[in-house]
Amino acid sequence: MPEAAQIIIGIVSLAIVLIFAMLGTGWWTKKICVAIMQELETNGALDEASAMEVPYDKVDYFKMGYRDYRPKALEMLILSDVVCRTEDGRYYLNKDKAAAMQKTQKLK
Repeated sequence: MPEAAQIIIGIVSLAIVLIFAMLGTGWWTKKICVAIMQELETNGALDEASAMEVPYDKVDYFKMGYRDYRPKALEMLILSDVVCRTEDGRYYLNKDKAAAMQKTQKLK
């Protein structure tokens, strides 16, 4: 096989792996976002008075095992105003924004 064909096959293979890795990370983060929203709703954290603390609001750099996507997913939910943070560091679900997000994103 010519050397140029091997290089092209290698580059295409690398691009395919990169695309699948990005799609997998996005899919997993979406699942974690849904889980965070369900946890807040299940615990009744729907307004500032009933807000709750979550153990994964900070990134733990020394944790062994699989990567924890929950801090990044929580940050994404805060940026989109689906989850709100109180001044004392507790979190609650904005029910209106969550319903709109579930409708547009087709989240379960």
